[in-house]
Amino acid sequence: MGAAALVTPVLLSGCSGKNDDGVVKFRFAKSTTELSLVRIADELGYFENAGVRPEYVGPATAVPAVQLLDQNAIDIATGMFNNDIDGKVKGFKFTAIASSMLDLPDEPHMAYFTKAGSDITKSNLKAIEGKTIGLSDFNSCTDLVIKRYLKKNGVDLGKVKFLQLKNELIAPAIERGEVDLGVFHPPLVGVLLSQPDKFTQAFTSFDDWGPLGGQAPYVASNAWLQKHPEAARELVGIIAKTANWANAHPKESAEIAGKTTGYPVEQTTNWHYAPNALLDKASLQLWWDLVEEVGEPLPGSEKLKPEDIATNAFNPYAKSADLLETQDHNTTILDQEQNNGVFKTHLVDISGLEDQK
Repeated sequence: MGAAALVTPVLLSGCSGKNDDGVVKFRFAKSTTELSLVRIADELGYFENAGVRPEYVGPATAVPAVQLLDQNAIDIATGMFNNDIDGKVKGFKFTAIASSMLDLPDEPHMAYFTKAGSDITKSNLKAIEGKTIGLSDFNSCTDLVIKRYLKKNGVDLGKVKFLQLKNELIAPAIERGEVDLGVFHPPLVGVLLSQPDKFTQAFTSFDDWGPLGGQAPYVASNAWLQKHPEAARELVGIIAKTANWANAHPKESAEIAGKTTGYPVEQTTNWHYAPNALLDKASLQLWWDLVEEVGEPLPGSEKLKPEDIATNAFNPYAKSADLLETQDHNTTILDQEQNNGVFKTHLVDISGLEDQK
């Protein structure tokens, strides 16, 4: 998911802080037309009477979001966790505070499409050798997952051309025969599924990384967390409420995805999200393994672990700041808060916090 590189600081306007009505603003590294749980929450009206509210500062450019967080140019972002690992290696000051997508067979994080009638199938992956894969970004989920899946299934990656294109240009390139296999996220997955005469879904990201794939946590600058810890807790609660709503209402959630992105609402799909926005070790550790197998890990990344980057300290549905071991421990939808305030965490120095019992 190409959400790791966003607005350059010089283009950003405004600053985080309280409005005259006491509402805390957060500069969110997405545009109003990009799909996110924050955008869905906005559509559902969850910010209308809240003490925290987004200010959208997209669109994407070449500057990593974690760098902008460190520079205090933005306050909140979301993107693939390998970028968070790299950011910590570089010493950027930010913290992952809420979970995001997971993967399901019928609600995949990504799906891979060919032109209808192609001989490239899940059972004939060698057919991709000598051909071209279209993807939106390198060193991201669109790049790393397909490479690992093909490698595990005996495909010689040296015989495959990987072509970077804008998301909206990949499907037309498949139709023209310039790309043989394309990598797609929701809501485009649903759009292509609605055109079986033109496109065929060959396989999905679930086939590679299973149910723990797709984790793109919400990350916040440490400066914003230190200044507005209670607002951060309220924001994570809204993200959790939105994730639970989206999982329970996939059709309505997909309609919001279509409305937000401009695709036909009857064709779009949305992601599946981690319940209660709780973070776990397993879905984050997956990224170290993925980058080590087919990526280029930065020196020093092997010394880090999930709890050096992420915490549940700001989640009102957490019983402690500790990460869950796996999402297997997070299967019950919670509608009652499980704590009375922000937990202490070694990741962010917030004065005045006391250990919760």
